[in-house]
Amino acid sequence: MSIILAALFFLQTATEPKKMIDTTKKEAAAHMTAPSRSLMIIEPKARASDYQKAWEMLKQEKSTSKVYFDLVDGGQISNVIDMKMMPNDTLIVFSFSTPQGIRYQVVEVENILGIMHK
Repeated sequence: MSIILAALFFLQTATEPKKMIDTTKKEAAAHMTAPSRSLMIIEPKARASDYQKAWEMLKQEKSTSKVYFDLVDGGQISNVIDMKMMPNDTLIVFSFSTPQGIRYQVVEVENILGIMHK
């Protein structure tokens, strides 16, 4: 009985590395066929300033449609009344209107995906 268990254990451990190699090959192939993206380093201050200028421009451009921010976690911030950068420009404090009144939300610059009209 122990011989059978030892043989099964040996066969199981012998096939696992092959699965790992196949998975690694598939992942490498996926990375090679995916479109390449460049990596660009931007200072948080510059990015925060760009978001604020874009918000001001979009707000003036079409005052009837809502400007909203897409966030990394899938959330959105809309009806923005004001944006204030914190002293190190890595955080933005949004004040926005809701049916319950004015709310505030602090968002890290790197967690903003984009800004657009709704």
